[in-house]
Amino acid sequence: MSGSGLREPQLQRLTQRLEELGYAPCVYGNREMMAEDLKQESFRAQTRCLVAAGGDGTVDDLINRFPGIPLTILAMGTENLLAKQYEIPRNGALVAEMIAAGHTRNIDLGLAGQKRFAVMASCGFDATVVKKAHEARQGRITKLHYIRPILETIFHRKRIELVATSPDLPKPFSCELAVVSNVSRYASNLPVNPDAIDNDGLLDICLFRNITALRLIRHSLQGFLSGEITSTNIHRFSSQMVKLTSSSAVPIQADGDPIAETPLEFRVLPKALELIVPEQAANSKLVQIYVQNFAAE
Repeated sequence: MSGSGLREPQLQRLTQRLEELGYAPCVYGNREMMAEDLKQESFRAQTRCLVAAGGDGTVDDLINRFPGIPLTILAMGTENLLAKQYEIPRNGALVAEMIAAGHTRNIDLGLAGQKRFAVMASCGFDATVVKKAHEARQGRITKLHYIRPILETIFHRKRIELVATSPDLPKPFSCELAVVSNVSRYASNLPVNPDAIDNDGLLDICLFRNITALRLIRHSLQGFLSGEITSTNIHRFSSQMVKLTSSSAVPIQADGDPIAETPLEFRVLPKALELIVPEQAANSKLVQIYVQNFAAE
């Protein structure tokens, strides 16, 4: 199970409330066992949804392993950006009631190479930080694990040269940091792609050039203090596809997990995920009422 141990009682509250509502929740710590159960047509037909009991990385793991099954979240991870996007409660009993209500939102997914992601992917500075943090981690990762990699990457940074190409760019764009967003959330609520829409069939891309340690700090402070990040060194656009290349391999991360290196192509998968959300965020509703299954790592 990912996320703080202090949140684990919420998983118990979730399953208890679901049982009170007449459901038969199944909790998995082993994804292979979960996959075996979902191979059975009768079991899958009775599955109302999957619950990612963790953070954004848990969400991405499930949407890659089990595409096409409705999903919701019990936020227990480091950032929980997707849960915050739709104001999904952190209380297990309330998540159970939300599942029973069955309000859903059909959202796009990003595709980085062959890996699906729900929130955002990036290449350059923050992907390098993520890679270093994961290489040094022991056990569950927390925000504290990122402090040293951030400082190391800022002050001992090698120059990165990326080239972005897309049908929606008039010509190849040279940059040092690229952020590809499916929704408007970003780590620490920084407004990197604040106009990203989750179901418009497009990815929102933010390209940074001429990056220095001072500019990174300035952009972050600007975002925190003013709610926007603007600069002549930033270019934003929307597209169904963007490709990033470089003269040497540069790390790429998706939703807080290192996934690949350049070169890599990013595409959008329109309305590929049916997400169970609070009523105020919904645009649809589940018809079938069956049992729930849970993934916990």
